[in-house]
Amino acid sequence: MNVQVLTLQFGLEGQGKLTVKQIAQKFNFSHSKVRSAHGQGMKALRREQDEIKNYLVS
Repeated sequence: MNVQVLTLQFGLEGQGKLTVKQIAQKFNFSHSKVRSAHGQGMKALRREQDEIKNYLVS
């Protein structure tokens, strides 16, 4: 779910960016659940930041 939230929030699949409210409505979640998923997803990305940079450079 974290990946889906980040994908929608940043418009990574060629779609427009969605707000927290729009994402919450789409999945029938509370705003806090969406924000929590966003935070967890960002934390995971930060943890893998060096590997992501290496991948993008190569």
